Amino acid sequence: MHRRHFLTGLTLAAIGPAANAGTVERDGVTFVYRHKGDRLHATLTAPTDGWVAAGFNNQQQLQGTRFVIGALSNGQLRIEEHIATVPDHPRVQDLGLATALADTHGEATATGTMLRLSLPHDFSDSANPTLRPGTPTYLMLAWSHETDFTHHSAWRRHFAITL
Repeated sequence: MHRRHFLTGLTLAAIGPAANAGTVERDGVTFVYRHKGDRLHATLTAPTDGWVAAGFNNQQQLQGTRFVIGALSNGQLRIEEHIATVPDHPRVQDLGLATALADTHGEATATGTMLRLSLPHDFSDSANPTLRPGTPTYLMLAWSHETDFTHHSAWRRHFAITL
C-alpha cells in the first residue's frame, strides 16, 4: 500500500465514519474532512516541508477566503487562522476577530507535512464561510516550500465542493 493512502486511511480512522465526510486529492495533496457536532474536522497532507493551508469561501474568489495555515519548524507546530484581504492575508486577530480554530495537530511524514484541525460550521463574526453539511463552498488548498507564512505558495488550487 502506498504510504499516502495508508496515511489517508489512518486519518479516516482518526476522524470517524464516512457519513458527512469527503476527500479531495490532487497532485499529492489530500484533504479529508468530516462533520462532528457543530464543527468541520479536517486533515490536510501535502508534499512539502514548508507551510500548508486550507481555506473556505462562499464565493469563487480568493478575497474573503478564511483559511488555516500551519507549518512545522524545529519540531514546533505553528498554526494560524487568516482571512485573504488581497493582496494581504492578515491573521483574524489582527482584524479584531477571534480565532475559531481548534483540535490542531501537525507532523512531518515521509512524504511531507500533515495538519489536522477543526472549524465551526458557523462563524460568530461572519456569514462567510458557512461550513454546514451539504453546503456548497469553495475550498482552497495550498502549500509552500518555506515555513515562513509570508512566503508565496508554490502550489495553490481551488475546488468547488459540497461539504
